[in-house]
Amino acid sequence: MEEVFIGRQAILDQQKKVYAYEILFRSGLKNAFDPTLDGNIATQSVMVGAMLEFGMKKLVSDRKAFINFTEQNLLNRAPKLLPPENVVVEILETVQPTQDILEAVRELKEDGYKIALDDFVLLPGYEPLIEMADIIKVDFRITSSPKERLKLREIMPSHIRLLAEKIETEEEFQQALDFGYVLFQGYFFCKPTILRQKKLTGNAISRMRLLKEVNRKDLDFASVTKAISSDTNLVHKLLTYINSAGIGLSNHVSNLKQATLLLGAAGVRRWVTLISLQTFSEDKPPELFTLSLLRAKFCELIAADLNRPGLTPDTGFLIGMFSLLDVLLSQPMEEVLKEVALADDLNDALLGEDNDLRRILDLVIAYEQCDWDKVASCCAHEKIAPDKLKANYDTVLEWYNMLQSVS
Repeated sequence: MEEVFIGRQAILDQQKKVYAYEILFRSGLKNAFDPTLDGNIATQSVMVGAMLEFGMKKLVSDRKAFINFTEQNLLNRAPKLLPPENVVVEILETVQPTQDILEAVRELKEDGYKIALDDFVLLPGYEPLIEMADIIKVDFRITSSPKERLKLREIMPSHIRLLAEKIETEEEFQQALDFGYVLFQGYFFCKPTILRQKKLTGNAISRMRLLKEVNRKDLDFASVTKAISSDTNLVHKLLTYINSAGIGLSNHVSNLKQATLLLGAAGVRRWVTLISLQTFSEDKPPELFTLSLLRAKFCELIAADLNRPGLTPDTGFLIGMFSLLDVLLSQPMEEVLKEVALADDLNDALLGEDNDLRRILDLVIAYEQCDWDKVASCCAHEKIAPDKLKANYDTVLEWYNMLQSVS
């Protein structure tokens, strides 16, 4: 295996906070996976390689990692290569509950591993495996009937936590919650079912005005400074930000005007965007703001690598940060962009029009969703080396974990 490609998807709890991440591997990129290899050996090689290369801490921080294991992986006791306190052993739906498998799972349980059953469908003979499971994942695209979804909670042993998988709407999330499911996975927090006018708080309104101010074609530092100075909380945040170790200034800055001038137009624009989106996400799942940050940094790094005329790392960062603005504000993107006068290329990309920024965003979203076939296609079109993309994602995770440690 020359390259290891890895993605992660959040698993949320009842408060929509991140409980764990599922670590996802696919075989769409030819230089990441040779389909002629035995699938069991390949899965194990990818799993071990990814854990060693990326590191568990970088991938999931202090949360658990759900990792898929095939029948042969289980028989080979592959999960024991990873620490039980960090891993949930996810048994694929193709694994049959033979005596050898039951013995392997029993050993893992005795060693302290948590067991999850993936894409669960109730079939005869699975009772012993069910009894040993801690978590059962129910695919809401497969188990589409509300009666069946509820029935599973009613007949499952009480010690089992049900995880609703592939939740795509807020209604599905609420239904699962009402039915007694306690963990949730899917893109529902990025897809509001009904886009409606959200009543903005005073803070949100002031942030929206500030966003509009910093995105004017000719940024007026005096106007921006005046807008920030009217909010003592913003003044404190800006001075804290510019005096942080990450900015790299040798002298302490205590003057607001000096702070904005030192940051420059791009720096002020980035800081205002970060602060604004953090405000807009206050009533949303925390993972949504995290996702905006990860996209922003990933888009920034790709834009820097492409090094095309008119395409800057700063605009790359902004396309990633703004990509979920409609979800954060519960309004159609067209309506949001009427309030924030972005540059034409940013505006067009956010509305789905084809340009350099849109193609970068599409690539990042494909990587985020582990759609490796689309990632491969995007890489070929943009002439991006897949190994460089993987290195960038590694950098993104390091950057985000560093932000977490100093926040």
